[in-house]
Amino acid sequence: MPISNVYEPVPGVRVALWHLVEDESTLYALFPTGTRRLADEALTGVAHATRRCERLASRLALLRLGVSAPVVYTSQGKPKIFDESAHISISHTRGWVAVAVSSRPVGIDVERWSARPLRAAARFLLEREREWLSASDGAADAATLLWSAKEAVYKVLGAEGVDFSQHLRVMPFEYVRTTDVRRFEAEAYCAGKNRRFVLFCSCFCDFVLTLALEREAE
Repeated sequence: MPISNVYEPVPGVRVALWHLVEDESTLYALFPTGTRRLADEALTGVAHATRRCERLASRLALLRLGVSAPVVYTSQGKPKIFDESAHISISHTRGWVAVAVSSRPVGIDVERWSARPLRAAARFLLEREREWLSASDGAADAATLLWSAKEAVYKVLGAEGVDFSQHLRVMPFEYVRTTDVRRFEAEAYCAGKNRRFVLFCSCFCDFVLTLALEREAE
């Protein structure tokens, strides 16, 4: 089965995970009769072979979640449903595609475990975040999670000029590598105001998946 998992990690947000092993022709053939136009639209302007497969897989995953309206992209590259019937977010990493559908703005990010975020920590983390990271067990994995968290928040913001090391802050939390959904929080200083976010992450064998939702006014 191409779809690896469909679940609702938090109320009102549905996620589909796709283990991407198919080539383009196989993915294209998976579109049900009458929906090939969605495949054609997904491929418009995309030349790179890997990106074309990711586009097709994400569109199939959205179909699985009930989204059959056209998907368009903003000037910042943020995907949205043309008729604005729901909010969506899309992410991909080597071999995996993840999509989220929500009744309110949502950001999703999927990242393979890697040492790269730890090596780049000074470029995307605040000093207090780096201090928390150095005190955590499994610093490389924790750094990957922090990068994923900031990517997810950035996708909700959908704004230009966001500096991860200056405008986004992840609150300290107890890092535990588990597939159970874990909750933590973040802040963003954007367009002259502070915004607060709640994040949910699950740590799988190959990757971490993080969701971001803006906190509703209390």
